[in-house]
Amino acid sequence: MTSPAREDAASDGAPARVVFQPMVDLREWRIVGFEALSRFHDDAPPPVHLDRASACGEREELELRLIALAISAARTLPAAAAVTLNASGTTILRPELDDLLSHCDRVWGLELYEGATTADLAELRARVTALGGNLLVDDAGAGCADETRIAQLRPDVVKIDRALFWASSDQPEARRRLDPLLAAARDVGALVLVEGVSEPAHVDLAIELGADIAQGFHLGVPTPAEDIDTLIEALHRSIGVDAPRF
Repeated sequence: MTSPAREDAASDGAPARVVFQPMVDLREWRIVGFEALSRFHDDAPPPVHLDRASACGEREELELRLIALAISAARTLPAAAAVTLNASGTTILRPELDDLLSHCDRVWGLELYEGATTADLAELRARVTALGGNLLVDDAGAGCADETRIAQLRPDVVKIDRALFWASSDQPEARRRLDPLLAAARDVGALVLVEGVSEPAHVDLAIELGADIAQGFHLGVPTPAEDIDTLIEALHRSIGVDAPRF
């Protein structure tokens, strides 16, 4: 007999939709990619569903379903734009990922969840390289996503946690926490992406920190794939961001 928790995880497994949030190159002021984000029917945040799936041993299966949905939805995005997909370490090592990613028709990246992982970090780096994609450390400065993880993973992109980014503008302690993360990213040759850019002043702060890429509501809200062209046009009119190059 299936437990109530397992039934909940199964019914929650399919999100209502996938939305995509732009990532903007701060030097070229151009959209270079999109992060795929899941939205569930009950409007609960994705971590709630992931934690529920974890409780009954189905987190990897849920993540694989979400990745498959995102790859399918991304097919109508601008061809030159990359797409990034969120995953935990053990999901990245799942053999099913090979087939799923073979259907991705663009540059892609896997964003490693900031929580603890039992997966070997060197194995994760080798796995993503073998699959032909980019590896991102998500929410650096939160959870286990610290400078040690960056040094061991040698990711292609380090994404700075938005709460730490916001706090670094006026809290010396936050800036002291942020600086080693930036240094670790530079030491391994990773690009730095700042999350949470929600106002013009945040763009200036991201540039001051030496970030390469930025993401946040000021640079585009999470949007369904069918509305991305409209979003790009609106961003070009409002803040001058250019579309991805075809």
